[in-house]
Amino acid sequence: MLASHIATKNVEKEVVEVLEKLNIEYRMINRTNLDQSNFAWADLILPIGGDGTFLLAANLIFDNQKPILGINSFPERSEGYLMLPAKYTRRIPEIFELLKAGRYRSIMRGRIRVTLKGESIWEPPFHTHEKGRVAGGERFYTQELQEGGHNNLPKERRLPWLALNEVFIAETLAAKTSTLVINVDDGKKYHTVKGSGLCVSTGTGSTSWYKSINSVNPQIVKEILKLVDEKRDFSENEISTICSNFNNSLHYSAEELKMCYAIRDMIITDVWPVPKHLEPRGFCNKFTVRSQCFDASLVLDGGIAMPFNFGTVAVLETLPEDCLRALSLID
Repeated sequence: MLASHIATKNVEKEVVEVLEKLNIEYRMINRTNLDQSNFAWADLILPIGGDGTFLLAANLIFDNQKPILGINSFPERSEGYLMLPAKYTRRIPEIFELLKAGRYRSIMRGRIRVTLKGESIWEPPFHTHEKGRVAGGERFYTQELQEGGHNNLPKERRLPWLALNEVFIAETLAAKTSTLVINVDDGKKYHTVKGSGLCVSTGTGSTSWYKSINSVNPQIVKEILKLVDEKRDFSENEISTICSNFNNSLHYSAEELKMCYAIRDMIITDVWPVPKHLEPRGFCNKFTVRSQCFDASLVLDGGIAMPFNFGTVAVLETLPEDCLRALSLID
């Protein structure tokens, strides 16, 4: 942790030196001053750190024309899937040379908009890692809380964050069963499902948690193939190829506006069968969820969370105006 902090500060210092040399105005933002006005002010957002830092910054950008470019400050320990390639960590001046020369392209990454409906939708947010409020997070669209209480507030609220990877809904205590009533693409029926939670992902997030939930491993494939043909002995290479092909098929383009969903550890018994016309995972353009939980959370990108308890409804959508303009360099 200390090594990561030192590495981030060193990269941060070098970025500042380059910006000052180029006479570019900048503001340094961290968790203590996560005011959305700083993001509205900027012409370019430069998260320095890892994917978590990138996601936190992306949550607070609402303009699909506002570009973001992430610098991986510690590639030795951070994959940095959303950041620039690791080579640029040691070549900071080159980043700005390429930007100035116009040698970059934009990826319009789809994001999930969440609209809450119900009585308890104005509770303050908290952070899953800290078990407390996000610094400054309670200021976004919650000023009215100080003026009159929940009864005077609207019963519908668009959350002031956009999810780049996924929205996860479940009981906060992982050992508890989550009961949710769901509707896919404004279908005629609502379905009650039980399991370990619901993950609704973007194309960007289809390589992340969604893929981990749905991936198959060699042991499972080997056992299934044994049931298909007891006499044939499948090679390790064949099994590995099947796993790889299936797991890679879970990914789709970050620029597609459709969402993918997965009901995690869906409970299926004689008493509680799979609802008709509902797959445990699939694609959708709109997803509606009503909570039947008692201590649940709706979590955006594994960080910012909102209470999501009995009777509260969430509508999840991806719209063109909510896309994130992520830059990549052409070298």
